[in-house]
Amino acid sequence: MGQVFRKAEQYLDQLEVGTWVEIGCGRDGDDGSTKTIAAWAEQRGKYLFTVDIDPYHCNTLRLMTVPNVEVINSSGESFLETFPAHTNYISFLYLDNFDWDWHPDQTAKGPNIVIGPDNKPVVGLPENSIFEQQQRYKELGYEMNNVNSQRAHLRQAELAIKSLAPKSLIVCDDTWYNKWWGHYSGKSGSAVPFLLNHGFEVLYTEEAPVYGTILGRGIK
Repeated sequence: MGQVFRKAEQYLDQLEVGTWVEIGCGRDGDDGSTKTIAAWAEQRGKYLFTVDIDPYHCNTLRLMTVPNVEVINSSGESFLETFPAHTNYISFLYLDNFDWDWHPDQTAKGPNIVIGPDNKPVVGLPENSIFEQQQRYKELGYEMNNVNSQRAHLRQAELAIKSLAPKSLIVCDDTWYNKWWGHYSGKSGSAVPFLLNHGFEVLYTEEAPVYGTILGRGIK
């Protein structure tokens, strides 16, 4: 939703050995994360792997011929599970996959219905894009809901640990510290405590308008 990856640029020159990985590739016309991160990696002599479960987005990105990036059609879990940790490190990991439903109470009512504060349908608003995303997830064999989003991100963190460099950075999209409840919410809400238990610390977190969290190990 935000562009938390842009907040990571200030830490990049501290990274040393290791590959850069983006899970959830950039879309044509969106925030341009893949183009930007691939350029940052190239400037520092690194290479970017971008991973996405949707073949349509992978093929679209390949047609854009972004330099210094390899596009891989896979789930983040499968990619990280087979990453050759015995020969390589990951020093930069951007988790921007498995979309978050910001209003599940409204999404459940159907594709064209948004409920207003008076508990009546709001007329004239565009289609519920989250509902459309959920239909696409079903086509790919997944159920898009917020529990499954957090499950996926926690599993990715668990699988990545073996491969992460001593100095490494993890950027979590749509994840923020909820000051009212005193915990992390959003996609990687379950992954942040796990990473804190493995030597990472929170370098940055913000709710609106960025909605993102950055964690580092060996990073100041």
